[in-house]
This record gives sequence, C-alpha cells and structure tokens, in this order.
Amino acid sequence: MESKFNEQEAREKAQKRVKDIKGFYDHLIVFIIIHLLILAAVLYFNGDLRFFITFTLLGWGIGLFIHALVVFKWNPFTTEDWEKRKLKQFIEEQENQ
Repeated sequence: MESKFNEQEAREKAQKRVKDIKGFYDHLIVFIIIHLLILAAVLYFNGDLRFFITFTLLGWGIGLFIHALVVFKWNPFTTEDWEKRKLKQFIEEQENQ
C-alpha cells in the first residue's frame, strides 16, 4: 500500500512539474511573438526603440526571468547543499524535543 501511494505521489509531482515547464515555454513563445509584433510596429511607424526596449522588452523580460527561476528552481541562496543542511538541522531539532 505504501509503495502505491509513493508511486501515485511521485507521478502527481512529475505531472505538475511537466505542466509548470510547459507553462514557462508557453510564456516564452508568447513573449517572443508579441515582441516581434511590437518591434515590427515600432519600426514600421518609426517609433522610439528606447521605449520598446525599456518598457516592453525589459519589463516583460524581468517577469519571464522570474518565471524561469521559479519553474527551474534556481535560487543562488538556497542551493541543494543548503536544503540538505536545513533538513538535517530540523530533523535533529525534532529528535531533541
């Protein structure tokens, strides 16, 4: 019974992870398409490229970057080694209570 539960839980986590990664790639595709269209419009109407770069590309790009950090679980402050040390610390604290 325990192994079936673990398999089901692992499967659900894997499905969520795939869904999260797919969501990021969808976000990236929309980002690229929209910015190509905005760039074409700016160039066609002799608009200001500084505005395009500063507000649309940079603004949305920051959001996309944060999305990538969350989805791919990259955080320079909480590395895998840090997680292991914290986990060990909390387990030891619970055992000492």
